[in-house]
Amino acid sequence: MEIIKADSAMLSNYEVMTLLSDQKSQRLANHVAGSHEVAENLRTVEFEVQKYLATSPCSTQSPDQISAFKLAFAGYGLMKVELLQILNLRPRSAVELLLVIEEFEERFTMDDCEQMLQSIREYLPRDDDVADEDMEEAEEEA
Repeated sequence: MEIIKADSAMLSNYEVMTLLSDQKSQRLANHVAGSHEVAENLRTVEFEVQKYLATSPCSTQSPDQISAFKLAFAGYGLMKVELLQILNLRPRSAVELLLVIEEFEERFTMDDCEQMLQSIREYLPRDDDVADEDMEEAEEEA
């Protein structure tokens, strides 16, 4: 594998969604100004990616949540790619978290796992977490 641009970086789903939204706004402004040359294939790909991201956990993220998440996980010594996967996927169970973090059993304890999951629930809440909590409460009442 050859590195073409050393200064390029990986983007989170939230950053991709924000970038595509900004490009769409800029394209609309250019269209009003009279310049609107964009390949149809590019617009299709952008539309499909935006459609996917709108249904993913990143659709409810904010820059403040991401900053708080990074601070909460700073002490774990995770690789950037692991943090990015956690940010994008928002794992809700130990199994999901163990699949994202390499050699989890060698690096962390199950207490660490529970603390990480609690931090994820706290700093990166998901819309479907509320629905899950409502279902759990209904099951407890029954």
